[in-house]
Amino acid sequence: MNVTLVTAPIATDFSDRCEIASCLDEREVSEPQLGVLSLAAVLQSRGDNVRVVDLDQAYFAYLKTSKDTCPRVFSEEAARLIFADRADVYGFSSICSSYPLTIRIAQAIKAAQPESIILLGGPQASVVDRQTLAAFLFVDFVIRGEAELALPVFLDELASARQLNLVPSLTYRWQSEPHRNSTAPVIEDLDSIPLPAYHLVGGLHGATRASLELGRGCPFACTFCSTNDFFRRRFRLRSPNRVLLDMRALAAAYGVREFELVHDMFTVDKRRVESFCEAMLASGEAFKWACSARTDCVDEKLLELMSRAGCTRIFFGVETGSPRLQKIIDKHLDLERAEQIISTTEQLGIRSTVSLITGFPEETQEDLQQTLRMFMLSVRCPRSVPQLNVLAPLAETPLYWEHRDELILGELCSDMSRQGASQEVEDLRLIKTYPEIFPNFYLIPTPRLDLESILELREFALNSVEHFRWLLSAIDQTTRDILGFFLGWRNYRLRTRSGLRGLDLRRYYRTGDFRRDFISFVQSNPAADSEIVQIFLEYTDALRYSKLGITPTGQITEPITSQDRLRWSDIPVRSNDISLVELSCDIQRVIDGLKLQIEPVWERGSHFYVASERSGIGERFQQISTELGRLLQACDGQRSVEEVSGQLSTELCEINESLRTYVIVRLLQGARAEGLINVYRGDTYRPKSKVGATS
Repeated sequence: MNVTLVTAPIATDFSDRCEIASCLDEREVSEPQLGVLSLAAVLQSRGDNVRVVDLDQAYFAYLKTSKDTCPRVFSEEAARLIFADRADVYGFSSICSSYPLTIRIAQAIKAAQPESIILLGGPQASVVDRQTLAAFLFVDFVIRGEAELALPVFLDELASARQLNLVPSLTYRWQSEPHRNSTAPVIEDLDSIPLPAYHLVGGLHGATRASLELGRGCPFACTFCSTNDFFRRRFRLRSPNRVLLDMRALAAAYGVREFELVHDMFTVDKRRVESFCEAMLASGEAFKWACSARTDCVDEKLLELMSRAGCTRIFFGVETGSPRLQKIIDKHLDLERAEQIISTTEQLGIRSTVSLITGFPEETQEDLQQTLRMFMLSVRCPRSVPQLNVLAPLAETPLYWEHRDELILGELCSDMSRQGASQEVEDLRLIKTYPEIFPNFYLIPTPRLDLESILELREFALNSVEHFRWLLSAIDQTTRDILGFFLGWRNYRLRTRSGLRGLDLRRYYRTGDFRRDFISFVQSNPAADSEIVQIFLEYTDALRYSKLGITPTGQITEPITSQDRLRWSDIPVRSNDISLVELSCDIQRVIDGLKLQIEPVWERGSHFYVASERSGIGERFQQISTELGRLLQACDGQRSVEEVSGQLSTELCEINESLRTYVIVRLLQGARAEGLINVYRGDTYRPKSKVGATS
C-alpha cells in the first residue's frame, strides 16, 4: 500500500522573514520529527511503500524561492507537494499550534483526490478525535496515541476485510457518528521499534545534532499538561545499549555526535539514569546529549554523573515560582530545592532551560513576583535560558474542562500554542468556529492580574534578557522588585508609544526601538543611581558606539593570508564582527557579584573587552589585555603597521624600548590569528573616510 506521512508544521507559525530570522533556529526547527519517522520505519520494515513530507523543510525552501510569504500561499504549495506522488493513505501528524493549517491542507488533498484516505494522528488529533471527525467530513480516521502497533493493523484492514472494529486506538464514523475503538496497550518494549527513517527526509547530512527517543510516559498529572493523553502514565525507557546502538549508527552515517534525548521525564527513575550514564561512560564514545528533567528527580550526585557521561543541556519545567500555585496545578515541586538544582547544574557547566508559566486563573501579584524571582535566578546563570510562557488551555486537560466556558480569544495569543506575529484568516475562522478543537489559541481570564500586562510582561522579559541580561540582573539586585520595575516601564511605554497593542506590541519588542527606549527609561529610573546599574549602562553605551571594523574599498576585496609576511605599509583593520569596549572597571568581577547576589569587588582602571556585535555580555564577551586593547583601538583602517607601531611605542613605557617593536608585531600577528583584525596591502587599500556609530 502507498502511504504518504506528513509532519506537523512548526516554522509555518512565522510568516515574516525578519521574525523568522530573530525567533527561529532554522536547523533546530527543521530537524526531522521522530514520531512520523518512527512510523515510517515500521511501515518500511513490513514492505509498505512509504513517503515522508517534512513541511518545515518545505516551508524554508518556499521562503527562499518565493517573494510572497503568505501562509495561504504556502498551504496551497504544501498540498501540491504532498499530492505530487499520489498515495492510498495520507497520514498527517498534528500539534496544537499548527492544527488549523494541518486541517486545511488535509481538506485540499481530499478535494484533489476524493478516493484517498485522510488519516490524522499525533498529540492534537488524539485528544480532539471525535470533535475533529464531527466537524470535518473530509477527515476519515484518527489513530490516537502511539501508533506503531495500530497503524499496521489499520492498513491491513483497509486492504482486506475492512473490519475497522479490530483496529485498536482508531476513531472513525459509525452510522454517521464518531466512534472510538478501545485504546491499544502501550508499547512496553521500546527497543523493538526500529531506528527512525531519517533517510526518507534526506538524512542528517550537515547536522550537528540529532534527536533520539529515550522513552515514553509521564507518571505525573499536572492540570495544564496533555502529555498523558498521548503517551499515557506508564513510564518506559529504552535500554542504554539500544540508545548507544542508534547513536553509533547515526555517528557512522552522518558524523553526528550530539543528541537530543526525547523523553519528558527521563530522570524519574534515578537508578535507570545511573545505568544509562554508566553505559555511556563505559562505551568511551564521548557522545554529548541533552534531556528533560524535573528538579525533584535529580540530585547533585546524579547531575555530576550525568555531566561526566556527556550531558550538556537539561530542560527543567518548573512552571511557577509560587508554592501555592505548585499545589493548585498538581506540580508539587520544592522550590528551594529547585533553585539549588538549577544552581548546581550551572556550576557543573551544564546548560539549562528553566521554563515558567504565568497567566494561571488563580494567580495573584505575589505569585507572579515569586515566579519572576525564579526567572531572575535563571537570568543570573550565564548557561541558563529562562522561558516565560503565557498559559494556554490545552485540549482535554483538567484546566480546559474547568474553564472551557470562559475562554478569551485575543489578538496576542499565548506563546504556549504559537509565537508567530500573525494568523492566517482561514486559521482564525476555524479557531473561532471550533473553540473545542483549538482551545490552545485562547486565553483564560486572570481576575487578580491584568491580562494585557501579563502578555506584555512575557515580551519584555524575554527580549530584555536577550539584549540586556546583566543590566536586568543589576536592576533586579538593586530594586529587589523586578515586577515593580516592569510595571514602571510599562507605564513609560504607554506614555511614549501609546498606540501599540497586540501584534504590533510584539513586533515592537523585537526591534531596536524597544532597546533604545529601554535604555532611556533605565537612565531616568532611580535604579540608575546604583553603581552596579551604572557600569552596565556604561557598557551598553560603549558597545552601541564602539567602532566596528571598516569594510575596505578599492581594488582589493580580500585581506592578505596568514602566510603573507607583514609589511610596514600594510593596513591592519579591526574585524567587522567584533566590537571593542573600554570600561572603567573589571566588569567580570561585577558579574560574579550578580551571580551570587552580593556586592561586587570593584577593580578600577581601564579594562578592555571584545564581543560579537550580537552577543552582549555572554560567553563570547572576552576580556583582553590593555596592550591588545590599545592595539585594536589603533587598527582603525586609517593607519599602517608602521604608524600603529609608532603610536603604541609611546604607550608601552613599561617595556624595554628595544623590544617594543617586536612586542607590537607579535601582538598584530596574534590578533590576526584570533580573527580580531584583518590586514590589507597598503598599495591597494583605500579606507572609508568616516566610520559612524553603530546602533
